[in-house]
Amino acid sequence: MDVLSTQLKAPTEVVFDYTHFLCESQQPNWTFTDIFRSLLPIFTTVLEHQASDGGSPLSAQEQLYQQATRVMSVRNTDTANLVQLARLARQQGIEELTILMPYALEYRQMEAISQQTDAQIEYSNENREWVRLTLPSGLNSQP
Repeated sequence: MDVLSTQLKAPTEVVFDYTHFLCESQQPNWTFTDIFRSLLPIFTTVLEHQASDGGSPLSAQEQLYQQATRVMSVRNTDTANLVQLARLARQQGIEELTILMPYALEYRQMEAISQQTDAQIEYSNENREWVRLTLPSGLNSQP
């Protein structure tokens, strides 16, 4: 990931490690705060507002990861998760999203992601599997 991270040209380009997401999702560490967040969605908003007042602002990559962990699930298909991830990225103004993958996606999966997100897809499996989505700006994402 470090190699790709250093190749980013602008803050509108983000690397998301899907492998890390899958590993972290397999072993949830529930805290007292997490339980409140799951039960009372308004509590999440209050906590985020309080955290943003006192701390340094999160990078686009950190914000995307936080949002993704709330809406993506290991119970969803990879296609559904990556479509959701692309929509979150577009909402944040991210124009290029590189997703590090633990395995190769099938052609039909990449085609479905491209169709559902209007993204151009670039794929590589040289040293490590990754998919780069170029998200057109100005398009409204549909849930």
